[in-house]
Amino acid sequence: MRSRSGSVTPTYSTDRDILQSHYPNSRSVSSIAEAKLALSKLAIFDDTTFKRRVPLLTDADWSDFMSSCQDENNPGYYSLELILKKCYTAAYSMPPSPSSQLRTQTSKDSVGSSSPSALAI
Repeated sequence: MRSRSGSVTPTYSTDRDILQSHYPNSRSVSSIAEAKLALSKLAIFDDTTFKRRVPLLTDADWSDFMSSCQDENNPGYYSLELILKKCYTAAYSMPPSPSSQLRTQTSKDSVGSSSPSALAI
């Protein structure tokens, strides 16, 4: 983990190593309760960015979060690797950039602007 301004930022590789040490013979768990237990051992679970972006307060929240983490090779099981990836994606990925068409449309909507277009300069 890296320390930044007094806080510790979790790392994917460290959390993956923790999962592998706690589940050396298995890459999936059979229930949401087991997935909660596995996730609670990881640094990402205590990260404020993750908690802010993924509020897992109710059973319904957990069920929704885990719905896309089903193990393709083991129906009815949850993939620990997919759970870990989803946690880091939710916490640290940037939203997609707006398309150029959307930017163009927005500039057309602001008719009467006193600023010249970017190509006019």
